Amino acid sequence: MMTWNGRGTADVRARLVGLHKATKRLSGGRVAIYAYAFRGGDLIARAEGGSLDAANRAMELELGRPATLDKIDKARRQVRQSESRAYIRGLISAFKASPEWAKLGKSSKVAYAYYLADFDAEFGDWKVSIFERAETKIDLIDWRDEWAETPRAADYALQSVGRLFKWARGRGLSNARPTDDVERLHSADRSDIIWTQADIDAVLRASSQEVGWSFRLAAETGLRLGDIVRLPWSAIGAEGTVWKTSKRGRQALIPHTPAMRALIQEVPRLGPVFLSNTRGKPWTVDGLKSMVRAAKREAGIKGLHFHDFRGTAVTRTYLVLPDPDALARIFGWDRQSVDALLAKYVSGDAVALDLLSRMNQKRAAQTDDKPVLRSDS
Repeated sequence: MMTWNGRGTADVRARLVGLHKATKRLSGGRVAIYAYAFRGGDLIARAEGGSLDAANRAMELELGRPATLDKIDKARRQVRQSESRAYIRGLISAFKASPEWAKLGKSSKVAYAYYLADFDAEFGDWKVSIFERAETKIDLIDWRDEWAETPRAADYALQSVGRLFKWARGRGLSNARPTDDVERLHSADRSDIIWTQADIDAVLRASSQEVGWSFRLAAETGLRLGDIVRLPWSAIGAEGTVWKTSKRGRQALIPHTPAMRALIQEVPRLGPVFLSNTRGKPWTVDGLKSMVRAAKREAGIKGLHFHDFRGTAVTRTYLVLPDPDALARIFGWDRQSVDALLAKYVSGDAVALDLLSRMNQKRAAQTDDKPVLRSDS
């Protein structure tokens, strides 16, 4: 077997995989090469030469020394310990074992785990402290840009990293904010997009009664598909639906519209869950997603997503609860978005009547006007 400084060639080469090298030209024309255990890791060796070739030959000799190979093993051994939260790999492992991770919704866990696994593959050997340096943004953006052709995925990748470091800051493990000030690639604002009645009628004609119920429920409550398949009968009260949403874990109290009351009367009670599929069993998320896609395709609906029903629900709930501030709280939007949506889609008569009512209430409060009971005497 060929050897290199007394060690097996294959063994040496395997241990040198992943080394990060940097070259620097010194005064007098000499060249220095620096070898690190990994990008962002500890300095392992330094070699000089009168030219680049000479410096490379000197570095090869240095890397073949037993003491240098031992330094590489020691540096990497720290990273292989997943509990070492000083490194990105250990930080991710600790985050996924935390109670904050346990509180995340199922879909969020799946998405975060996917992108953090890729982040780990790229930066797992890096020290967490490196991300406190401004220049590290260049490497992070280069990684994010691997998804540039799918902007939403690129933004979610960056969001996953931002969530990791937010947790780390809360635990006092880092001060890094590597995702701050990084522009998002996907900038579509869908807060003013809704399903019109014509859109809803089209998908109802193209779907079974059971799938149609899901469209109608979404239009009246604004619940996401993941919440719709889990919504129990016990959450549906006499005047409204009370449900803790999976997305943000907040409790929503949604007043019943006349159409929602009609739907409640129409849907048969086959079990603890409100909606059932054609076999009388609760929907799965994937099952309902598949049927929703098929109905949209059959109806020729393009450019609308299931979560766009939130805007539809805002406009419909306004007719039973004409209070924009309350609507903003119920649906988790800011007041400006609610006002813009109502101005665009709710009839002018309804808005005008609400405005007139509010003006009268304000005037009455300012003048202390009160009803006067008259008696004929």
